[in-house]
Amino acid sequence: MNAGFLKRAMSSLIDLIIVFSLIAMTFFLFGRSIIRNQIPDFDEIFTAYNEVVDAYNSDLEIITTEYTAALEIADGDETLEAAAQEVYSTKKAMLDAQNIVDIEPFNNPLTGYFLNSIYYFAIGFLILMAIYTLATGSKTFGRKVMQVKLSGPVNPISIFFHDIVFKYFFTVLVFSVSIYAGVVLFLLSLAIDLILVSFTKSKNTLRDIFLKMSIEKTGYGY
Repeated sequence: MNAGFLKRAMSSLIDLIIVFSLIAMTFFLFGRSIIRNQIPDFDEIFTAYNEVVDAYNSDLEIITTEYTAALEIADGDETLEAAAQEVYSTKKAMLDAQNIVDIEPFNNPLTGYFLNSIYYFAIGFLILMAIYTLATGSKTFGRKVMQVKLSGPVNPISIFFHDIVFKYFFTVLVFSVSIYAGVVLFLLSLAIDLILVSFTKSKNTLRDIFLKMSIEKTGYGY
């Protein structure tokens, strides 16, 4: 019998946690240092950037406190409240404009750092997930815990396309270009899988149908 959506989702979640934990560990152990070393004077730039951000947040807190106090003094008077809102909006607009000027020198180096960090996780995830899935012959820890297995013409090529290319590759590719588009694609893929697995007799996703494979329930000891 083919597995339901919950079992499939939980098995994938367990495997995702394992892989992302390993990638995060490598990032903090050496990946972050490698990326930072590619940017000249990164430590000085990052420290100066944080000082600018801290100063902005401090100034924003001050004008927010002033605005809150003005509203309390207004005590429901619409004219005074409108005046307080106008003063706050003017001060915040000036503060935001100055902040844009202040952080402009840091945009290029820090954007490069954060983009490279995203690429590190994206590429690292695909490589590590491929190694993990192929090394276990699709019998990943998540599938063993949830007692499900990949059935059909199971071989390294079919496993790679079913568990990596059609399941993660395109979402990760879009995510590395645009986080918002990646999230939308992930949620859309999840919704399609939910509908197909929950409301069709075969309980197969599009990748199952295309590759003539399925995720089946197993017993203990699988």
